[in-house]
Amino acid sequence: MTNERGGIGKTTLTCHIAWHLAEQGKRVVVLDLDKQCHSAGMLKAEFEQIGPVQSILDFEPNEEPPALACFKNTRQIVELTTDSPQQGQHIGAYVRAIRAGLAKHYDYCVIDTAPAWDGRNLMALIASDYVAVPLDPDKTARQSLNEISQSISLANKVRGEGNATRFGIVFNRVQTTSEVSKMLMDRIGQALPANVVPHTIPHREHMREAALLEIPVWRLAKDTRRSAPIVREVVSYIVDQAEREAA
Repeated sequence: MTNERGGIGKTTLTCHIAWHLAEQGKRVVVLDLDKQCHSAGMLKAEFEQIGPVQSILDFEPNEEPPALACFKNTRQIVELTTDSPQQGQHIGAYVRAIRAGLAKHYDYCVIDTAPAWDGRNLMALIASDYVAVPLDPDKTARQSLNEISQSISLANKVRGEGNATRFGIVFNRVQTTSEVSKMLMDRIGQALPANVVPHTIPHREHMREAALLEIPVWRLAKDTRRSAPIVREVVSYIVDQAEREAA
Protein backbone atom coordinates (compact mmCIF):
# COMPACT_ATOMS: atom_id res chain seq x y z
CA MET A 1 0.00 0.00 0.00
CA THR A 2 1.73 3.16 -1.08
CA ASN A 3 1.27 6.85 -1.68
CA GLU A 4 3.97 9.36 -0.85
CA ARG A 5 1.42 11.79 0.55
CA GLY A 6 -0.27 11.50 3.91
CA GLY A 7 -3.96 11.44 4.77
CA ILE A 8 -4.88 9.49 1.66
CA GLY A 9 -6.33 6.35 3.29
CA LYS A 10 -3.38 3.92 3.12
CA THR A 11 -3.71 2.77 6.71
CA THR A 12 -7.47 2.27 6.59
CA LEU A 13 -7.21 0.22 3.41
CA THR A 14 -4.24 -1.77 4.74
CA CYS A 15 -6.17 -2.73 7.86
CA HIS A 16 -9.31 -3.67 5.93
CA ILE A 17 -7.28 -6.00 3.71
CA ALA A 18 -5.74 -7.59 6.80
CA TRP A 19 -9.14 -7.98 8.52
CA HIS A 20 -10.67 -9.39 5.34
CA LEU A 21 -7.96 -12.05 5.04
CA ALA A 22 -8.09 -12.86 8.75
CA GLU A 23 -11.82 -13.51 8.54
CA GLN A 24 -11.11 -16.03 5.78
CA GLY A 25 -8.85 -17.96 8.13
CA LYS A 26 -5.61 -16.89 6.46
CA ARG A 27 -2.33 -16.44 8.29
CA VAL A 28 -1.54 -12.73 7.89
CA VAL A 29 1.43 -10.59 8.86
CA VAL A 30 1.33 -6.78 8.59
CA LEU A 31 4.44 -4.62 8.26
CA ASP A 32 3.78 -1.09 9.48
CA LEU A 33 6.55 1.07 7.99
CA ASP A 34 4.98 4.41 8.91
CA LYS A 35 6.76 6.01 11.86
CA GLN A 36 3.38 6.82 13.45
CA CYS A 37 2.42 3.11 13.37
CA HIS A 38 -1.30 3.74 12.87
CA SER A 39 -1.87 0.33 11.25
CA ALA A 40 -0.38 -1.47 14.23
CA GLY A 41 -2.62 0.60 16.49
CA MET A 42 -5.81 -0.12 14.56
CA LEU A 43 -5.08 -3.86 14.42
CA LYS A 44 -3.90 -4.32 17.99
CA ALA A 45 -7.10 -6.05 19.19
CA GLU A 46 -6.59 -8.99 16.80
CA PHE A 47 -3.02 -8.85 15.50
CA GLU A 48 -0.24 -9.63 17.93
CA GLN A 49 2.64 -7.18 17.77
CA ILE A 50 5.57 -9.57 17.67
CA GLY A 51 8.50 -7.24 17.20
CA PRO A 52 10.11 -4.30 15.43
CA VAL A 53 10.56 -4.46 11.67
CA GLN A 54 14.31 -4.99 11.90
CA SER A 55 13.73 -8.30 13.71
CA ILE A 56 12.41 -9.75 10.44
CA LEU A 57 16.03 -10.27 9.42
CA ASP A 58 16.47 -13.06 11.96
CA PHE A 59 12.85 -14.17 12.29
CA GLU A 60 13.17 -17.87 13.11
CA PRO A 61 10.68 -18.51 15.93
CA ASN A 62 11.14 -21.63 18.05
CA GLU A 63 7.38 -22.11 18.19
CA GLU A 64 4.62 -21.49 15.66
CA PRO A 65 4.17 -17.70 15.51
CA PRO A 66 0.71 -16.16 15.91
CA ALA A 67 -1.56 -16.50 12.89
CA LEU A 68 -2.23 -12.74 12.91
CA ALA A 69 0.88 -10.67 13.53
CA CYS A 70 2.24 -7.17 13.11
CA PHE A 71 5.78 -5.78 12.91
CA LYS A 72 6.18 -2.10 13.79
CA ASN A 73 8.48 0.52 12.32
CA THR A 74 11.30 1.83 14.51
CA ARG A 75 14.10 4.37 14.19
CA GLN A 76 16.55 1.54 13.49
CA ILE A 77 14.80 0.46 10.30
CA VAL A 78 14.82 4.07 9.09
CA GLU A 79 18.57 4.34 9.72
CA LEU A 80 19.35 1.00 8.09
CA THR A 81 17.45 1.72 4.90
CA THR A 82 18.18 5.42 4.42
CA ASP A 83 21.38 6.64 6.09
CA SER A 84 23.73 3.69 5.88
CA PRO A 85 26.47 3.46 3.23
CA GLN A 86 25.37 -0.19 2.87
CA GLN A 87 21.80 0.88 2.11
CA GLY A 88 21.45 -1.40 -0.93
CA GLN A 89 22.68 -4.44 1.00
CA HIS A 90 20.28 -3.75 3.85
CA ILE A 91 17.32 -3.29 1.50
CA GLY A 92 18.21 -6.52 -0.29
CA ALA A 93 18.43 -8.39 3.01
CA TYR A 94 15.00 -7.17 4.07
CA VAL A 95 13.44 -8.10 0.73
CA ARG A 96 14.81 -11.64 1.04
CA ALA A 97 13.63 -11.89 4.66
CA ILE A 98 10.12 -10.76 3.73
CA ARG A 99 9.73 -12.95 0.67
CA ALA A 100 11.45 -16.07 1.99
CA GLY A 101 11.50 -15.80 5.79
CA LEU A 102 7.96 -14.65 6.44
CA ALA A 103 6.60 -16.88 3.65
CA LYS A 104 7.49 -19.90 5.78
CA HIS A 105 4.87 -18.89 8.34
CA TYR A 106 2.29 -16.66 6.63
CA ASP A 107 -0.07 -16.81 3.66
CA TYR A 108 -0.08 -13.05 3.14
CA CYS A 109 2.10 -10.08 4.04
CA VAL A 110 0.40 -6.66 3.90
CA ILE A 111 2.68 -3.62 3.99
CA ASP A 112 1.67 -0.08 4.98
CA THR A 113 4.33 2.35 3.77
CA ALA A 114 5.39 5.77 5.02
CA PRO A 115 4.05 8.96 3.39
CA ALA A 116 7.47 9.84 1.99
CA TRP A 117 10.07 8.43 -0.38
CA ASP A 118 12.93 6.57 1.27
CA GLY A 119 14.59 3.17 1.46
CA ARG A 120 11.74 1.67 3.46
CA ASN A 121 9.30 2.31 0.65
CA LEU A 122 11.73 1.03 -1.97
CA MET A 123 12.13 -2.15 0.09
CA ALA A 124 8.35 -2.59 0.24
CA LEU A 125 7.88 -2.03 -3.50
CA ILE A 126 10.59 -4.53 -4.41
CA ALA A 127 9.22 -7.14 -2.01
CA SER A 128 5.59 -6.86 -3.12
CA ASP A 129 3.76 -8.96 -5.70
CA TYR A 130 1.13 -6.25 -6.11
CA VAL A 131 0.99 -2.60 -5.05
CA ALA A 132 -2.26 -0.80 -4.25
CA VAL A 133 -2.19 2.99 -4.60
CA PRO A 134 -5.01 4.85 -2.81
CA LEU A 135 -5.61 8.10 -4.66
CA ASP A 136 -7.88 10.98 -3.77
CA PRO A 137 -9.09 12.42 -7.10
CA ASP A 138 -8.35 16.03 -6.19
CA LYS A 139 -6.04 18.61 -7.72
CA THR A 140 -2.94 16.86 -6.31
CA ALA A 141 -3.83 13.46 -7.80
CA ARG A 142 -1.77 13.73 -10.98
CA GLN A 143 1.34 14.91 -9.12
CA SER A 144 0.92 12.12 -6.57
CA LEU A 145 0.58 9.56 -9.34
CA ASN A 146 3.67 10.88 -11.08
CA GLU A 147 5.70 10.50 -7.89
CA ILE A 148 4.42 6.98 -7.32
CA SER A 149 5.08 5.97 -10.94
CA GLN A 150 8.71 7.08 -10.64
CA SER A 151 9.12 5.09 -7.41
CA ILE A 152 7.60 1.94 -8.90
CA SER A 153 9.79 2.38 -11.99
CA LEU A 154 12.89 2.44 -9.76
CA ALA A 155 11.73 -0.67 -7.92
CA ASN A 156 11.18 -2.44 -11.24
CA LYS A 157 14.73 -1.63 -12.33
CA VAL A 158 15.98 -3.35 -9.21
CA ARG A 159 13.68 -6.33 -9.72
CA GLY A 160 14.94 -6.80 -13.26
CA GLU A 161 13.44 -7.09 -16.71
CA GLY A 162 10.39 -9.30 -16.96
CA ASN A 163 9.73 -9.11 -13.23
CA ALA A 164 7.87 -5.82 -12.92
CA THR A 165 5.69 -4.90 -9.96
CA ARG A 166 2.05 -4.50 -10.99
CA PHE A 167 0.05 -1.73 -9.35
CA GLY A 168 -3.59 -0.76 -9.04
CA ILE A 169 -4.98 2.71 -8.42
CA VAL A 170 -7.81 2.83 -5.88
CA PHE A 171 -9.84 6.03 -6.08
CA ASN A 172 -10.61 6.73 -2.44
CA ARG A 173 -12.73 9.29 -0.57
CA VAL A 174 -14.42 10.18 -3.82
CA GLN A 175 -16.89 13.05 -3.74
CA THR A 176 -19.49 11.50 -6.01
CA THR A 177 -21.13 14.84 -6.83
CA SER A 178 -17.87 16.51 -7.87
CA GLU A 179 -17.48 17.01 -11.62
CA VAL A 180 -13.78 17.78 -11.12
CA SER A 181 -13.22 14.43 -9.42
CA LYS A 182 -15.09 12.62 -12.17
CA MET A 183 -13.02 14.37 -14.83
CA LEU A 184 -9.74 13.47 -13.12
CA MET A 185 -10.76 9.83 -12.69
CA ASP A 186 -11.77 9.64 -16.34
CA ARG A 187 -8.44 11.08 -17.49
CA ILE A 188 -6.41 8.74 -15.32
CA GLY A 189 -8.56 5.81 -16.40
CA GLN A 190 -7.95 6.65 -20.05
CA ALA A 191 -4.20 7.01 -19.52
CA LEU A 192 -3.79 3.87 -17.37
CA PRO A 193 -6.78 1.63 -18.12
CA ALA A 194 -5.05 -1.55 -16.94
CA ASN A 195 -4.05 -0.01 -13.62
CA VAL A 196 -7.32 1.38 -12.29
CA VAL A 197 -9.19 -0.76 -9.78
CA PRO A 198 -12.75 -1.08 -11.15
CA HIS A 199 -14.34 -0.09 -7.84
CA THR A 200 -14.14 3.33 -6.16
CA ILE A 201 -14.58 4.13 -2.48
CA PRO A 202 -16.83 7.17 -2.00
CA HIS A 203 -16.41 9.57 0.88
CA ARG A 204 -18.36 8.02 3.75
CA GLU A 205 -18.56 8.95 7.43
CA HIS A 206 -18.74 5.22 8.16
CA MET A 207 -15.08 4.83 7.23
CA ARG A 208 -13.97 7.47 9.71
CA GLU A 209 -16.12 5.96 12.46
CA ALA A 210 -14.73 2.48 11.86
CA ALA A 211 -11.16 3.79 11.96
CA LEU A 212 -11.81 5.54 15.27
CA LEU A 213 -13.30 2.35 16.73
CA GLU A 214 -10.44 0.26 15.27
CA ILE A 215 -12.78 -2.18 13.53
CA PRO A 216 -13.61 -2.91 9.88
CA VAL A 217 -16.49 -0.91 8.47
CA TRP A 218 -18.62 -4.04 8.06
CA ARG A 219 -18.64 -4.53 11.85
CA LEU A 220 -20.16 -1.17 12.67
CA ALA A 221 -23.38 -1.51 14.65
CA LYS A 222 -25.44 0.38 12.07
CA ASP A 223 -26.59 0.10 8.50
CA THR A 224 -23.43 0.16 6.38
CA ARG A 225 -24.91 -1.06 3.10
CA ARG A 226 -23.64 2.06 1.37
CA SER A 227 -20.06 1.49 2.58
CA ALA A 228 -19.20 -2.09 3.53
CA PRO A 229 -19.97 -3.85 0.19
CA ILE A 230 -17.84 -1.32 -1.71
CA VAL A 231 -14.87 -1.80 0.61
CA ARG A 232 -15.28 -5.57 0.37
CA GLU A 233 -15.20 -5.33 -3.43
CA VAL A 234 -12.01 -3.27 -3.37
CA VAL A 235 -10.10 -5.46 -0.92
CA SER A 236 -11.24 -8.63 -2.69
CA TYR A 237 -10.01 -7.24 -6.00
CA ILE A 238 -6.62 -6.31 -4.51
CA VAL A 239 -6.21 -9.76 -2.96
CA ASP A 240 -7.18 -11.46 -6.23
CA GLN A 241 -4.65 -9.40 -8.17
CA ALA A 242 -1.89 -10.11 -5.64
CA GLU A 243 -2.61 -13.84 -5.85
CA ARG A 244 -2.51 -13.72 -9.64
CA GLU A 245 0.85 -11.95 -9.65
CA ALA A 246 2.30 -14.33 -7.05
CA ALA A 247 1.20 -17.45 -8.97
